[in-house]
Amino acid sequence: MHGLYLPDFFGTGKVYLRGTAYHQAIRVQRHRVGERLWITNGKGLIGQALVTAIRPAEAECEVEEVLERPGEPPAPIALVAAVLKQPMRMEWLVEKAVELGATALYFLPMARSLRRGVNKARLVRVAIAALTQNLRSWLPQIEVSENWESVPWESYSQRLMGEIGATSTLRTMLAPTPQPTLWVVGPEGDFTADELAYLRQKKVQGVSLGRLRLRAETAALAFLSHLKTIWEY
Repeated sequence: MHGLYLPDFFGTGKVYLRGTAYHQAIRVQRHRVGERLWITNGKGLIGQALVTAIRPAEAECEVEEVLERPGEPPAPIALVAAVLKQPMRMEWLVEKAVELGATALYFLPMARSLRRGVNKARLVRVAIAALTQNLRSWLPQIEVSENWESVPWESYSQRLMGEIGATSTLRTMLAPTPQPTLWVVGPEGDFTADELAYLRQKKVQGVSLGRLRLRAETAALAFLSHLKTIWEY
């Protein structure tokens, strides 16, 4: 069942569906009076609401139950990813990252990125669609920046990156208990020597994801899938 994104929902009581939420609930999902639906505010809450009235451009609902951060990872998870050549691959990455529990996404045009510009508004729409599709309560922060210093490195006690030639594996490098974790993914042409030096200065540790060489977006999702399995969220 799809949910609805309602950022101004904060607890039990009446809520009103208008605009996109109204269209999605009444025109697309075809909810009727007396039926229940799920809403998420993207800030940690999910609620089950009863449709009590439907008017031409507004639906009235009564929130009956509220859940706080159900199914969310036990610690923040950030991806720092290069701007990719094909926008649809970045959209696919955002969609799957939301589904797998990422809490923040930072996109950077790295030295070997073949594309510089990013349609941030489009990526946010993709993230909201994924949020409602799998009933997540937390909408990941999405940032697009021109420089590495915009990443809040110090907010993440565990910092890792996929590195060709690394001998340590992801499993052995992960801390035994969940903690704020950041994963860095390079562009199609990999990191430059200067970028690797900067990342090491920021105490980002290189790990191997196996012998098969993965696309940038696949490496990101392999990391998230691994965390989801290990942390059991």
